[in-house]
Parts: sequence; structure tokens; C-alpha cells
Amino acid sequence: MKQITSTKPKYETIMDDLLARIHNNNFSYGDVFCTEKLLSEQYNVSRITAKRAITDLEQRGILYRKRGVGSFVARNALNNLNKSSNPVTDSKMVSFLLPFDITKGNLFQTIEVVNTTLNDNSYFMSLYISDISSTKERANIKLLLSQNISGLVYYPMRDKINLDLLNEFVFAGIPVVVIDKNTDCPYIHNVVSDNYEGGRALAEHLIKLGHRNIAFFTTAPIEETSSVRNRFAGYLNQMQASGIPLTPNHLVYFPHEVREIDALSNELTPFQSAIRQMYSMGVTAIITENDRVAQFIHMACNKIGLRIPEDISLCGFDDTAPSGELGITTIRQDFGAIGQEISRILLASLSTPSAPVQKTTVPIELIVRSSTGIPRI
Repeated sequence: MKQITSTKPKYETIMDDLLARIHNNNFSYGDVFCTEKLLSEQYNVSRITAKRAITDLEQRGILYRKRGVGSFVARNALNNLNKSSNPVTDSKMVSFLLPFDITKGNLFQTIEVVNTTLNDNSYFMSLYISDISSTKERANIKLLLSQNISGLVYYPMRDKINLDLLNEFVFAGIPVVVIDKNTDCPYIHNVVSDNYEGGRALAEHLIKLGHRNIAFFTTAPIEETSSVRNRFAGYLNQMQASGIPLTPNHLVYFPHEVREIDALSNELTPFQSAIRQMYSMGVTAIITENDRVAQFIHMACNKIGLRIPEDISLCGFDDTAPSGELGITTIRQDFGAIGQEISRILLASLSTPSAPVQKTTVPIELIVRSSTGIPRI
């Protein structure tokens, strides 16, 4: 078994050894030159890493593969080697894996910045959507492992980031940037907004208006969703710092995806009932996990006869266009800056594989609108 000690990605070291064998005529055109299994055992690497080395040499016309047998040296391999002075031809494709369509939220700004920056540096971007399905999310990651990509930007549904699969990218020397969710994994890049400060700023704003009975409403389990958990932590600590006593009733977890029918139904829905219950318990302001939930609460309040902000003040998170149209106080995430940070980390990692892992937090901005006012008497 060979030990790889070079600082280069492991697949490049394997390619260098294979190319050296070809240059030294240490092969026979009619015999199997290598297989994924043999290389993974010989170099103590994953099959994915071995496959990338073989695939790159196939793309350069140096090897060809017979299904179920292995890879062979092409008859014109030496000619193809002489066509380029570069020992490695890397993939120029970076993949973006999202849990939902880019029309939700303002994430299209992030994607636009990343795509433009990658194109300016001769890279391209592909987009994969998991449709709010953890099963499809994992299947997409497995699919990307079989593709010849040079980098991965991953927006996970929950805090579980499928690290067992992400490790395969790391072993193959492919940089991974996890966004939106915090990860303490020391070898995975991470870019997030300052969710804690966002939650704290919203709570401070409401407290300054005179609110004391402020609820935090979420449809995402906070134990599985670091972005929402950090927003709740900011709210919680600001309430405590202001001397406001809290009870378990201040955290309202609605464990269902909210739809328009839940807000606008003529028959009382569980979602409408949850809002009525908060009102009957004396809640005067609600901080929601995001603008989408805030929009549905705004619609439901209109339907069941509660006024915003006269009866209930309402805050969101994201600063989407619909929330602006409804006048919802919110937190503006700088999605353009998030895209810039992702691009910077990717390009640094692609040009220098040994570049240090980076954890970046992007500042937020409080946007005050008409959905918040003084508390009802």
C-alpha cells in the first residue's frame, strides 16, 4: 500500500503516478492498466477519489474504460499527453445544492453573484433542488459524487449535513461550502448570516416599543435547524437582558408546513387557531422564523379579524419582496455579500487546495416597517 504524503489532492498524486508509468512504458495496451478498486486499495483512498483520477485521464484521451473490466491505456495516449503541458485538467463545474426553488426568499441574489464570479474565472455552475425532501437531498449528494465536479455549495435542509457523504468530496480534494446552517466541522467551509444578531435586534426593537409579551413562532424544529435556533437565541438573550420573564409558551412550534389555505380558509384552521391562542394569552408581538411564515400570519390575522399592528405586531426574517409589499418589519440578509463570500472561498480553495478552512458570518440589517407599533392596552 502506498502512503500519499504530498500536499496535493490525493487524486492528483494518483494521476501523477499513472502518468509516470505511461511515460516509462510500464504498461501493455492489451492489459488492464488500473481499476477503481485496485487504486483505492493501493493508495488507501475512497473509490470516489480513485474514480476521479481515472475519469480525468479518460477525458484527456489517455485512458479508456471497458465496463466491468477496467481501464486501458489508449493507443494515442502519448500523443494526447504531448498536446498539453498541464499534468491535470480539472473539472470547471461547481454544483449548488438547494432544499427549495430559488424563487423562495432572496437566494437568487446569492446564486447570481456566485454564477457571475465563477463565469468570470472560467468556471460554470449547475443547480440541484431537493424539494424539501431529506431523502432526495441525500440522493442528490450521491449523484454529485458520481459527477466530475470541482466544487460543491450545499444549503442543507437541517443541521444534519450528511457528513459521511461530504467526506467523500473532501477525500477527493473537492472543496465544500455549507451555507445557511452553522457547522462546527473543522474541515468544511461555512458561510452564514448573523442569525443571532437578527433575532436579538428584532426583540430589542419590539421591547423599545413597549412590548413585553413577545412570542417566537417557528415551523422548523429549533433542535435541528441552527439558523432558526440562533435567531431564537438572540431573541431569548435580549428578553432576559431586558429583565422580561419567559415561559415555555413564548416559543410556539407549529410542526406543519404552512400553506395559503391554512391562512385564508373560511373554516378555522389549526394555524389560525394557534394565532388566536397567542392573542388570547396576551401576546402583543410575534417574531417569526422567516418572512414566508410572517406573510401567512399577516394573511391569517386579516381573515380572523386581528389587526396588524394594532392588535399584534409582526416581524419576519429575510426581507423578501412580498414582505416589503405587506409592510412587515424584518431582517435583511445581505445575500449578495453571501454570494461574494462563497465565491471567494471557492476560488481560493480551487487555486490552492491547501488553503485554510474558512467560517464566515455575514452582517444583517434591521428593516422597520408598519407591521410593528406600540402594544395594545
